[in-house]
Amino acid sequence: MSYIPQVVINGFLPMLIFASTVTSFSLDNIGEAGTVLLSAAFFTAFGFVFGILIRFLTPVGGWKMGIIANNMWSNNSDLVIGITSTLSQTKPFGNVGDYEKGVSYSAIMAVFAFLTLYSMGGIQMIRRDFDRRPSQDDAEASMKEKENPVDEPVSRSQDMQAASNQLPEYEEKDPSRTTGTAALTKSTSLDVNVPPQTEVEVVGRTKERVMGIVKLFITIPTVTLISALVIAIIPQLRALFVPTTGVKMPTAPDGKPPLDFIIQFASYGGQLSPVMGIAMLGAALSRIRVRHLPKGFWMSIAATCFLKLIVGPILGIVWIQGLKHTPLINDDQLMMQLVIAITGASEAKS
Repeated sequence: MSYIPQVVINGFLPMLIFASTVTSFSLDNIGEAGTVLLSAAFFTAFGFVFGILIRFLTPVGGWKMGIIANNMWSNNSDLVIGITSTLSQTKPFGNVGDYEKGVSYSAIMAVFAFLTLYSMGGIQMIRRDFDRRPSQDDAEASMKEKENPVDEPVSRSQDMQAASNQLPEYEEKDPSRTTGTAALTKSTSLDVNVPPQTEVEVVGRTKERVMGIVKLFITIPTVTLISALVIAIIPQLRALFVPTTGVKMPTAPDGKPPLDFIIQFASYGGQLSPVMGIAMLGAALSRIRVRHLPKGFWMSIAATCFLKLIVGPILGIVWIQGLKHTPLINDDQLMMQLVIAITGASEAKS
């Protein structure tokens, strides 16, 4: 079942991103995407600060980088899409296009989370906790080894015997070969002048490094989001998918835009993304086996809940009120305010 996350991330989620972005954004409101990205960066930065505080002020045991990651990222896609899809049908929302806008805002934040997590070193940061400390099974095995010292000489002798059987056989040294090798070593040791790298080699290595960095950011969700935004800001391209004001586009036999079937197909498949995401979350939680917790670890859990579930929404409201004093957000953009407010209100679970 390991292929299901790949299907969701590289299949259903790009469908959701494309359909909601092309439908919701246009040349008139493309600035909203920048506001959402700025808000996502703001909450990620403050989540990092929260994680640093919990890391150094509470006992976290071996979960040093994981506690920081848990505060940095939130469930920006599945949970937020589920909330917006429900509230978009009630007052004070319920306007035409509120659901699509809420999904598109959440999709943009999800892509930002994927970029920072997978392309900017988030996974490597979390992996440090597992590379630095041995697993609990290894610790139990070492304890049993200490409790049974009688079996230690026997096992060691068996290991040494097995290793000796696997050693390759070597021929006796030839004095002439030794003399030649020594002479060669002596002659080569004096030649310390290393030939300089050619310009072609330097350019080739630089090109490989640049392409390696570029490949980190070229993922299916990011490419889909960029492509959808390009289509949304070009009226002639957008008119191929959805009705666009000011553009005369020949319609299909059913009276809809020529490529409307792509939007319909993407919308149908994209609806499976939050459902499958929440299902995978439940499956992952069901496999968790907590063997023991470090002493005082409950303090870290309580601090995380307080910062993410109480301080996070308050910080979101303060952030929204600050944006209202700028041209980035208006009072009538209620769906954007809702998505931004609940972005920092949950731990990383997607």
